[in-house]
Amino acid sequence: MSLTGSRTMIRRSAAQWREILQRFEHSGQTQPAFCAAEGLALSTFSLWRRKLNSSRGMIPNNDAAMFVALPDSNIPGPSLSTTQWDVELQLGADVVLRLRHGESC
Repeated sequence: MSLTGSRTMIRRSAAQWREILQRFEHSGQTQPAFCAAEGLALSTFSLWRRKLNSSRGMIPNNDAAMFVALPDSNIPGPSLSTTQWDVELQLGADVVLRLRHGESC
């Protein structure tokens, strides 16, 4: 029986997947576009990406934590200790983390 359009399964080592993931990180492409250009199955790519990132204790790039620099006391302008601020993070499943500083505390 002949399967038209079937792909040949290529086994790759973890080291080869690390190199592929590094190319993806520097490509600026979306995962589907990168996989199409490289001839990779998106499901396999995603599996290896999760596997290798979790084994290194890293967060995948698309879900990377975002950090915001807070005012430095050496920079002119209001300092963190004299400003009022509120931060609210909706974590899902009706869980909300609220951080407040200033007069409303």
